[in-house]
Amino acid sequence: MNTNSTVDLHTHSYYSDGTYSPEEIVKEAFENKLSAVALTDHDCLKGLDEFNDAGKKYNVNTINGIELAAYYESPFIDKKKEIHIVGLFIDNKNVALNKKTDLILQQRIERNKKMVKRLTELGFPMTYEELKAIAKKGSCSRTHYAVLMVKKGYVKTKDEAFDKYFSAGMPGYVPRILPTPEECIQLIKNAKGVPILAHPTLYRIDIEKIELMAKDLRDKGIEGIEVMYSSYNSRQQYEITNIANKYNFAKSGGSDFHGLNKSGIYLAKGNGNLSVPDYFLDELKSRRNKNV
Repeated sequence: MNTNSTVDLHTHSYYSDGTYSPEEIVKEAFENKLSAVALTDHDCLKGLDEFNDAGKKYNVNTINGIELAAYYESPFIDKKKEIHIVGLFIDNKNVALNKKTDLILQQRIERNKKMVKRLTELGFPMTYEELKAIAKKGSCSRTHYAVLMVKKGYVKTKDEAFDKYFSAGMPGYVPRILPTPEECIQLIKNAKGVPILAHPTLYRIDIEKIELMAKDLRDKGIEGIEVMYSSYNSRQQYEITNIANKYNFAKSGGSDFHGLNKSGIYLAKGNGNLSVPDYFLDELKSRRNKNV
């Protein structure tokens, strides 16, 4: 591969909580001269056919992906944490994975109706129909609640909505029903994909515990880790890269692009300094071949 080329292996369309269509993501990748781009919508496979069709149209290498959420529990952390596992090179027609994402969607709908009721009772009237109008084609997420709260004038910013009302432990929060990491890993591998630990610095644990988590998840079947990510500083990138080298993880990375729902985060560039080399794909593909 051309070592001067770059890729983005973590993006979201409006089929989950982004604002761009799959084709718009591919067009943006083309305009940024990316050699490859992955669509990794949350618990969702719906946009991948459109994404791949757009890849042919713009002559961009498109990679089927997904981002699954799981609850992680371990003696070295004080409480269970929601973590995210990205799957790359998945077969989006895999029956078991489609069945699981359909179930997750139904559970999400039930949770959203409970959150609408709770927020209304807290003095912020809203309806599920209003929430769906914000989400458009996507499944409703807390990002869509934040957008609706700002639109209605209940809060000034999306961050305020999260911090005060529906981050874990806040009065408007309703916990999700989530699978275990082992289940997510197996689903991805059964769909011929490569499971990757996403953005470990976001889990609010120190680097020593990140390493313990990464090692534990490697023993459970995780094959890669995101060593480049929009919010990493240079020290974090260095530390996560050291973990990847120490435990023989395939390296991955991406912007976590959400369009307008994550202001200041751009496809391929993250917050301006991101540059994920396309040679990462060589090792990721070799791991994938072992799962086929």
